[in-house]
Amino acid sequence: MPLTVFDIKGVPGARRERIEAAVVAGGRQATGPHEAWIAADPFNGGFRVLITGPHGFERTVTFAIDDDPALIAERVRETMEEQGD
Repeated sequence: MPLTVFDIKGVPGARRERIEAAVVAGGRQATGPHEAWIAADPFNGGFRVLITGPHGFERTVTFAIDDDPALIAERVRETMEEQGD
């Protein structure tokens, strides 16, 4: 699996599984191993995803707690594609 979620903190249990699945789906096309940490963002009422990878790649993406899983996956994919720029 190109993207591994290591931890998910502070996200309500009912939403955890769909958020984690969307993040993993967004990272399926990654070249090389990447890691993600998901945490609640209490200041904005959503959550943030820290993505790290080879060659010092590190990006944080923020989402609303009720964002559609397809949107989450797409934004994770787009963020990981920045590594090629």
